[in-house]
Order: sequence, then C-alpha cells, then structure tokens
Amino acid sequence: MNTTKYLLLCIAIILMFSCSNEERNRLSSITPSHIDLSPEHPEAYFQIACGDYNMYGFIIVGQEEYRITKGIMSKEVTVVELSDGSKATFHCRNRILVKIDFGFMTISKIQRGKYKVQLNKNIDIRQPIAISFGFSVPGGISTVVVTLKQ
Repeated sequence: MNTTKYLLLCIAIILMFSCSNEERNRLSSITPSHIDLSPEHPEAYFQIACGDYNMYGFIIVGQEEYRITKGIMSKEVTVVELSDGSKATFHCRNRILVKIDFGFMTISKIQRGKYKVQLNKNIDIRQPIAISFGFSVPGGISTVVVTLKQ
C-alpha cells in the first residue's frame, strides 16, 4: 500500500510541476498519457498530437531528472550512468533521438511523433516503479508516464 501511495505522490508532483490545467489545455497532448507495462503486456505505443517534438528529458521515480542534451544528440551512441548505478544508452541519428535503452526497457521512436515503449525480456535489473518522459512542445512540456508492474 505504501508503494502505491508513493507512486501516486510522485506522479502527482510530476504532473503538478509540468503545467497548470490552463496551460495543459494549450499544449500538444500525448495519447495515451499513462501507460502500464507488465510481463503480460510488455509493449505499448503513444502518439504526440499535432507534430513531432524532441524529448526534453525523463524522470525515473526516486531519482533525479535527466535532460536530453545537445551533447547526447550529437553522437550516434551515448552511455550515461544513472544515479542508481544503472546505465541508459541513447541512440541518435542525424541529431534526432531514436532510442533509449535502460536495460529493463526501451523507448523507441518508430515514426514521426509516434513512440514504442517495451519491457526487455530476461533482464535481472531492478525496475523502478515508473518513468515520466517529457517532450518539448510549443508552450511547455507534455508528458507521458510509464508505470512498470511486476
């Protein structure tokens, strides 16, 4: 029960800081804005409405915010060590982020404004509770939250 409360608190904080309701109505939306991944449902897709926008960064629940920098986007492959000691591998093509591999899951750009999130199989890495991805859209940041269920 405490884990559920912690998760809901973290998601509420992320959404609260993302933007107010008034601003949210003007931002490009992401559909769906919340995704549950589990061994029974290991992959899902989401779409950014009205365009193709760069990923601004991500927040893994219980860790700091990670921004997608120009340095990351300037190389084809960049490996970044996260605060919990795990690694994230960023794959870029022509200065466009096309994939992030967290070991336990990947997020891939599959076409203009459309992304796929997928749990990786047979990985013995501790999974976080959730990850929030933010995308730079006109007027602010639109987010999608991926909850990882075991």
